[in-house]
Amino acid sequence: MFAPVSLHFFVVFGFLGLLAWAVISDLSSLKIPNRVSLAIVCLYPAHVLLSPAPVDWTGAVLVAMGVFAVTTVFFAFRWMGGGDVKLFAATALWMGPQGILGFLFVTALAGGLLALILKKEVRTALAFAADSLGQKGIRDTFLENAVPYGLAIGVGGAFVAVKTFLA
Repeated sequence: MFAPVSLHFFVVFGFLGLLAWAVISDLSSLKIPNRVSLAIVCLYPAHVLLSPAPVDWTGAVLVAMGVFAVTTVFFAFRWMGGGDVKLFAATALWMGPQGILGFLFVTALAGGLLALILKKEVRTALAFAADSLGQKGIRDTFLENAVPYGLAIGVGGAFVAVKTFLA
C-alpha cells in the first residue's frame, strides 16, 4: 500500500524545481532571473503552513536578512553577482535557523569545488564539451572568467532541503 503524499511534498518539490531553474539559468547565461528568487520567497508561506513540523518563520526571516546583508557586502566588493545575492537570501529563508549552518557549509564546499573545476585548463575542456553538445550558452559561460555561483547555492539548498524536508 502506498502512503499518501502530502501537499508539503509538492511545495518542497516546487522549491527544488525553482533552485534547478536558477542553476540552469546561471550556467547558461550567468544570470539568475529575479522572478526565480521572488518565486522562492513567495512559495515559503506555503511551506510554513503545510509543513508537518513547526517552522520558525520569524527566525528564518532574520537569517535571510542577515545573509542578504552579508552577501550585499560581497556584491559591493564584486565578489558575488546580484542574482547570487538574491538567490542566496531566498534560499536561506527556507533553511531557517536550523538549517543555515549546513546550507552554508555545503554551499561553501560546492563553491570551492566549482572554483577548482573552473581553472583555466578545465574551463577550456568543459567549454569544448558543451560546444560539441550544441550548448553555446554554457560554452560561453565556461569561457568567461566568472563563476556561476548559483550552482553552489543550488547544491547547498537542495542538499539541506532534501535532508530536512523529505527525510
